[in-house]
Amino acid sequence: MKYVIVMPAYNEEGFIGRAIESIAAQTLIPQRLVIINDGSTDHTREIVEGYQQTYPWIQLVNNDKKEQRAAGSKVVRAFYLGYQQIQDHYDFLVKLDADLTLPTHYFERMASLFQADPKLGIAGGTIAIEENGEWVYENFSDVDHVKGAFKSYRRACFEQIGGLRASIGWDTADELLARFHGWGIQVDPELQVRHYRVLGAETGSVKIRVKVGNGMYRLRYGFFITLISAIKAGYLNKPYGITGLAVLWGWLQSFLKQDEFIVTEEEGRFIRQFRKDRMRAKLSGRQ
Repeated sequence: MKYVIVMPAYNEEGFIGRAIESIAAQTLIPQRLVIINDGSTDHTREIVEGYQQTYPWIQLVNNDKKEQRAAGSKVVRAFYLGYQQIQDHYDFLVKLDADLTLPTHYFERMASLFQADPKLGIAGGTIAIEENGEWVYENFSDVDHVKGAFKSYRRACFEQIGGLRASIGWDTADELLARFHGWGIQVDPELQVRHYRVLGAETGSVKIRVKVGNGMYRLRYGFFITLISAIKAGYLNKPYGITGLAVLWGWLQSFLKQDEFIVTEEEGRFIRQFRKDRMRAKLSGRQ
């Protein structure tokens, strides 16, 4: 199978070289790696230009338009600047962050997963951060959720769900919409993706949780499901308690402002039922 990668990058001089080398070392090389230098003020552009001399499948897109950093929406807009450049034939599309490294057989494994299951729509590995010299799971969301930092989409699935929503919560919306259309989601626990920047390092973990609450509103989760999710976040994530309140506050913010939804009413009903079924399954010990 053939694939292409789109990599948004903002001030990634400390990470992007390692990410590119990780891709170059793959047993299955991409048709194209499109890197969007999204207004970087460091040496990101020069580093990528250096690698272009060695790897002809790297394409650099420079976006010099200044735009305030915003969780979710800005990265999706940067993604589409790269996506619009793709003219290659491909079977699956990868959205990849610039602060990661991958096992050498990562994309060969993605290809085999898609080949084995025609209804598999989205796939990925697991994410790990370094703590005390060891690589451990980065506990931010459900283990069966493919993280937004490294998503592989079957082309037909990506097109059927209408691509990515330019909003906080885009990397949850895509999976829920894929399920709505009958596509499967798969996380391969044997594929450890190493993340070199701690989640929330730029904006803070509490601010991230507020954005998560915003996203839950936009996805039509409703107050009850958001409340349960907030309790879970406050129990599992530091600073304990505050993270849960942040999620709830984010939902209330969006409710009071009547933020625009990013899914239809029908999709929202499916999403709420899906989340309720998942909660019941976890409570009964089936997951």
